[in-house]
Amino acid sequence: MRAERGAKIDKHSNSMPAMDLIIDIGNTRGKAAIFKGDRLMRRFTFEVRDVQGLVAQLERDPIARAALGTVADEAHELVDWLGLRVPVFRIDAHGPMPIRSAYSTGATLGIDRLANAVAASSLFPGRPVLAIDMGTCITYDLVDAQGVYQGGAITPGGRMRAKAMHSYSARLPLVDEGADSGPFGRSTVASLQAGINYGILGEARHFIGLVLERDRTTAVVLTGGDALHHGRALKSGIFAHPFLTLEGLRIIFHHGHGAGLATTGEGSGPAG
Repeated sequence: MRAERGAKIDKHSNSMPAMDLIIDIGNTRGKAAIFKGDRLMRRFTFEVRDVQGLVAQLERDPIARAALGTVADEAHELVDWLGLRVPVFRIDAHGPMPIRSAYSTGATLGIDRLANAVAASSLFPGRPVLAIDMGTCITYDLVDAQGVYQGGAITPGGRMRAKAMHSYSARLPLVDEGADSGPFGRSTVASLQAGINYGILGEARHFIGLVLERDRTTAVVLTGGDALHHGRALKSGIFAHPFLTLEGLRIIFHHGHGAGLATTGEGSGPAG
């Protein structure tokens, strides 16, 4: 985790908890949350290229620090704007982490996956936990009972599956996932939707079954933009967390930089 840029914090100011802006920039959009210590104040989504939209969201909040994790390369304008106002920290897999990792290629591990693993592990300390993130891609990330990240799996999300079938075939239409109308569609559109929906459900159930075969105490946490769409069809006992990635980024940030006294740390010079 490194400081990107920003004005220095007055080390002689009062020690009230800082308002931290935590940003998760994904493949298609950004999600943000404002925390006061470990307390979530509010959260919102924004278009990555719409910096002015984010500016409007932040006008009423006295932000002291900003931290962002990103799997895309579209954040330059956003970092520049934030850096004129507050210290900005980029969260990546190279900084101090509250969990250990057995991943063999840590440099390629997406910070969103690591954040999900961190947050899920914090929800169920001392238990194995599987974090499932249903977004552009679906990711499955496992942390063992000792708090060691054991790796995971990545598969196409619903929209990616739909686009692939449309792009790599001559006549199949592009569909959205649609409502669940059963596993056997009575039209081409319904058949595509059934394949997408029940393919994802079957896949998720299989991964969940695998971890439960290893250890019946394993907790399962579901998050991501499509989690609500698919979560209802999965068995009960799965914990849904709509902002798991943001919570994980907050935990990682506070692990490396403190839980947010306004007197903590300072931003460094411009990023290289």
